[in-house]
Amino acid sequence: MVGGTATLGEWGLFFYFVYPLKWNQNIALVVAYTVSTLVNMLMGRLLTFRHASVVHKSSSRTRNLLKETSLIYLVSAAGCILNVLLLNLFTNAFQINSMLAKVLVTGLMLFVNYLARKLGIYREVKPAQQ
Repeated sequence: MVGGTATLGEWGLFFYFVYPLKWNQNIALVVAYTVSTLVNMLMGRLLTFRHASVVHKSSSRTRNLLKETSLIYLVSAAGCILNVLLLNLFTNAFQINSMLAKVLVTGLMLFVNYLARKLGIYREVKPAQQ
C-alpha cells in the first residue's frame, strides 16, 4: 500500500511534468522521485516500519529523525541515479516512450529500494508485551 501510493504519485507527477508541461524527462524524474520519497518515508514510517528502529539509534528523537531522513534520502539518491540511467537507456537505446520506460524502471527498482530500507536503515523491534 505504501509503495503503491508513492509509486502512483511519482508516475502521476512524472507524466504531468513530461507531457503537459514538456519538462526534460530527467528533471521530471528527479522532482517526482524526490516528492515520492517523502511520501514513501512518511507513510512507511507510519505503516510499514512503525515497530522498527533506526540503525544505531540514539537517545535523541530529533537526532534519530534526522538520521532516518538522511539515510532514506541517501539510499533514494542512489536509486534516483539508477532510475535516470535506466530511463535514458530505455528511451535512447531501445526507443521506448518516457512513461513506459518509467514504469519499467520502477518495476526493476521496487525490490532494491525496499531491501535497502529493510536491511540498511531499519531494524525491527518487537512491540512490548502487555
